[in-house]
Amino acid sequence: MHEEVFVGIDISKDQLDAHVLPKGMHTTVKNDTQGIDSLIEILHAETPMVIVMEATGGYEITVAAQLGLAGLPIAVVNPGQVRDFAKGIGKLAKTDAIDAYVLARFAQTVRPIPKPLPTEDEKQIKELVTRRKQLVDLRASEKNRLHRARSNRVQRSIQTVIAALDKEIEDIDKDVDDLIRKSPLWRETEELLRTFKGVGPITARVLMAKLPELGHVSRHEISRLVGLAPLNKDSGKKKGKREISGGRADVRSTLYMAAVAAITSNVVIKPFYQRLIEAGKPFKVAITACMRKMIVILNAMLKKTAFPGSFSLTRNTVAAGLN
Repeated sequence: MHEEVFVGIDISKDQLDAHVLPKGMHTTVKNDTQGIDSLIEILHAETPMVIVMEATGGYEITVAAQLGLAGLPIAVVNPGQVRDFAKGIGKLAKTDAIDAYVLARFAQTVRPIPKPLPTEDEKQIKELVTRRKQLVDLRASEKNRLHRARSNRVQRSIQTVIAALDKEIEDIDKDVDDLIRKSPLWRETEELLRTFKGVGPITARVLMAKLPELGHVSRHEISRLVGLAPLNKDSGKKKGKREISGGRADVRSTLYMAAVAAITSNVVIKPFYQRLIEAGKPFKVAITACMRKMIVILNAMLKKTAFPGSFSLTRNTVAAGLN
């Protein structure tokens, strides 16, 4: 019987360390075209179930792209999750070889699902959405400085920068619009998300770019990915306070603003929020519960949109039932 093979690849600027389980084989190659080609040849011979690498500041993008184009099953995972796993198996030391082994063990134990590589347009949208948030944060900082500035010259300088940031944000929005219009599926997905009152164009685009798993995983998994799944803090007979932790902070902050809008107008979220407040729940607890309910509903709305034309809920149905 053929053994299932799992691979972990630790990526650094100059080299790639790969560990293969259960064989225990370790390979190091240069992080260049020739090195990646030789690694692809080695991995093809092993026929792995999944190859795991961490999302580490961009170094993984080229490697993942080339391995994916070669038909190898790639899963890029959260570094924090891997470090927690390493602590759990007692691997506290950190070297490239150890990290590759830990990633292989993670692949073997957790078995993350390999995901298809994003298209060039999808990668562009994701980068533009990220850049837009950076510019919005810069603009907020400049506006705060403007409130504190007393010198007319400083005020004019800040206003010039704010105007430039406004123009750049506007240009990025136009570029994202053009890219979304090019893809019928992206356009349809954005329109469907926006039928949910409280979800505007920015929220929809952040969810599409930063949470590609939306509509493809369970309600529990999508809550965990965003960092909205309450974690137990129990020990023996003691029942600890449930808390949320981890997840994608940028998605969570965007969803927070959407929830604030939804509690004033959405016919599902508004009464849900009011019931929680009337039950004595603090605002923070109530709004977090609303965020979790929203992401679960949005996940269900997109549950069958992996293929064009297979929406589980039409826009009219969603609009009638949720708005």
